[in-house]
Amino acid sequence: MGRTTESVDGAELLVRTLVRLGVEDAFNIVGLGLFPLAEAFYRHRADVRYISALNETNLGLMAVGYARAKRSAAFVNVYHASGTALGMMALTTAWAESVPLVFTTTTSSRRLEGRDQYAAVPRAVTEMSGQFTKWSAEIPSAERIPEFVERAFQIANTPPYGPVHLAFPMDVWLEQAHDTTADVSPTDLRVGYGASDEAVARVADALRTSERLLLVVGSEVARYGAVDAAVALAETLGAPVTTEDKISDLGFPTTHPQFVGKLGMNRALISESDLVLLLGVELTESGLTAPVDFGDATVVVLSADPLLLTRQLRPEVAVLGLPEPTLAAITSALVDDPVPDARRSAGLDDARARHAARDARNEEIRAIRFDESPIAIGRIVTEIARAMPEGTIVVNHCASGEPFFEDLLPIADTDTFFGISSKASAQGWGGPASIGIQLARPDVRVVAALGDGGFMFSSTAIFAAAQLGAPVIFVILNNGGWRDIGALARVARSPLADAEKEFGWLFTEPTIDHAAFAASLGLTSYRASTPDALRHALETAFARDEPALIEVMNSPQDADEFSRVFTQSN
Repeated sequence: MGRTTESVDGAELLVRTLVRLGVEDAFNIVGLGLFPLAEAFYRHRADVRYISALNETNLGLMAVGYARAKRSAAFVNVYHASGTALGMMALTTAWAESVPLVFTTTTSSRRLEGRDQYAAVPRAVTEMSGQFTKWSAEIPSAERIPEFVERAFQIANTPPYGPVHLAFPMDVWLEQAHDTTADVSPTDLRVGYGASDEAVARVADALRTSERLLLVVGSEVARYGAVDAAVALAETLGAPVTTEDKISDLGFPTTHPQFVGKLGMNRALISESDLVLLLGVELTESGLTAPVDFGDATVVVLSADPLLLTRQLRPEVAVLGLPEPTLAAITSALVDDPVPDARRSAGLDDARARHAARDARNEEIRAIRFDESPIAIGRIVTEIARAMPEGTIVVNHCASGEPFFEDLLPIADTDTFFGISSKASAQGWGGPASIGIQLARPDVRVVAALGDGGFMFSSTAIFAAAQLGAPVIFVILNNGGWRDIGALARVARSPLADAEKEFGWLFTEPTIDHAAFAASLGLTSYRASTPDALRHALETAFARDEPALIEVMNSPQDADEFSRVFTQSN
């Protein structure tokens, strides 16, 4: 006798499917046409936490931060065409940073298709997102919701990670279907492919015979849990290690004695190298500056993404595989047949000397205007590092201050750092993303270093932190506007250097009071104009288990320092 199944509507079936897949948190903003889905979430509020925000841009970016911290796909549903358009920033950043995301849209009713109905979508809403997603589809009927949703999570969570987009016609929410998957376990997804034995042997041979080796460790290494494997390989080889110029996920501890800084700041080292090994590295080019030139060095690329292998350069060797098993296999081969001791010792000595020189240079930068007000970036980084407890997560999105945070903040645990790459280049990402990261990792604190210009793109996100009690500490570096634009113009000797005020790049007339704004949204807030005031605000904020915003009056001169660093590294 066949099993009797319960008939439920599509909205209920979706939420039951999410519960079956182990989804603990769902991101949604309710609207007309979404009531059945909101009602289903309400019925299952003990199983799935419902997370909302004031707009879909903030909501989507919160989900992106959540997924990055979880290293697993987040579920987000938005409203028709306008909600999808507002949420597109989540898709562009998820694509750029290889973030697993199940992005879904409630769209036009199937029964009225082509009539430019309520919240109209001229054609398929998934056309809006097509170039940024791994897969997209419109749900054809309620009974197929479990199939499509499980497949969406599988595709998003399969390396290389990335977003998918599903569209739910709003009449599907009320369509009745039998829940045939109630007792069916979801697919046990296991992906652990490494490079082939032949590829491992070839790379090991190349590393073994190299006289001047350089390792470049990219975000993929952290994204797929291979930092320890990268450290083990570097120590086995005795080679200097660099990272991407604009760090998204940090693939190597900056405190390690073989770490010598970012790639663009080590062009002399590149020119001396006979082999460069790139581990999941994005060499994002701007079109405004010369790309990194590896000269006569042999270039070897390892990546889990087949599209990355030859996209930005033409390496002599390109190897496809997840970083952890691939690097472990290469290290094992080098343990069995090691690099000559003299060569390894020489490489270690060189790496350690360069690491020490980097530390000395960073201390010189830290000391610039250290005791002055407005507060310089070196003092801001120093005070944050002193105040934050062990394990605190830092979200770095403070525009002209970003490279200084990457350099001046000692990072031993790479899992405590989140930035944004040049490939993503999305103003306003950091604030909402930090809330998602905090929700995903409630046992540690998150501090988000944000530029005042970028913060204004998504400033209302902090209301969600207040509503949810997510104890993020938002540190807003107030230098009075988009100072990096004018600073770069000065470096380029562009007439735009004189256009800051005329073009609205300065926030000085009228002055924006970020602390007062935060207080109006329910956050404890502080304004720090001196180093002592900043230290007190940080200590107080960390002592309280609640969201807080600290507005730091930051020296406008830092932007010019940023421009100097930028031009040196490019």
